[in-house]
Amino acid sequence: MTALAEDGVPAEELLARLDELRSADLPTHGGSVMAYVYDSGVATLDAVAAAAQERFQWTNALDPTAFPSVAVLENEVVRAVASRLGGGPDTAGTFTSGGTESCLLAVLAARERSLSAQPELVLPATAHAAFRKAAHLFRLRVVDVPVDPLTGAVRPSDVAGAITTDTALVVVSAPSYPHGVLDPVPEVAALAAEQEVPCHVDACIGGWVLAFLDDAPPFDLSVPGVTSLSVDLHKYGYAPKGASVLLTADAALRRAHYFVSADWPGYPVVNPTLAGTRPAGPLAAAWATLRLLGGSGYRRLATAAR
Repeated sequence: MTALAEDGVPAEELLARLDELRSADLPTHGGSVMAYVYDSGVATLDAVAAAAQERFQWTNALDPTAFPSVAVLENEVVRAVASRLGGGPDTAGTFTSGGTESCLLAVLAARERSLSAQPELVLPATAHAAFRKAAHLFRLRVVDVPVDPLTGAVRPSDVAGAITTDTALVVVSAPSYPHGVLDPVPEVAALAAEQEVPCHVDACIGGWVLAFLDDAPPFDLSVPGVTSLSVDLHKYGYAPKGASVLLTADAALRRAHYFVSADWPGYPVVNPTLAGTRPAGPLAAAWATLRLLGGSGYRRLATAAR
């Protein structure tokens, strides 16, 4: 099928074609594929998440005044995530399409609040490439910081030497994507706070697992000096793809990554993320997944994964 058919194609033929295409893909269940898919092994989860997504597949999260349900879902997802990741009464958050968008928005917010004419982004060598993408898009200069060759974690002293008056944001990983190593979040965040520099914790790949391990080292918003944190629900949150959350220590920092405009003949534009139209299906699926598994379910899965 290479061109739009003049007459409609029967549904059975369309679905058969999709099955044929999928047959060449790597499996999405069974735990045989790393990084791209995450299978909880919970038998009922797929059906519940798919049913939730279907109920919202035509809903547009662009305008919560037209679809107030999406505001309720987003607020409940953000509150649920923040409650497990050190959030306090001032914590704010945004549901995004994935870890890359969460990281982009964190960098954008820091850049918007920076007073430097040439803002800098302090990155450990193991920080996710999404931050380099953010620096490219938003015109920040990357300051690379090496990691300890034995531990794979960034050294606080190296971060301290990289911070200048132009530093807009310091990034640490909990854990890092390449090696699964936790950077020393409390020490780095304290250094950043001393210089009045924001500190972002990238917890996208495994932060949701750490949240349910009693012996996990401190890494979340409860750590003094941590100003924002990103975590993916479509990884070890086991929600379908298109689900991440960016948490900020306060609402003012969240507002810094908003785009707002009424300077055109159309509707007032208020975009909390990079997208305009936002599909609500992944949000509903993530909401359902969080509620179906609950704290005990995630704790069991995190313990089993150790």
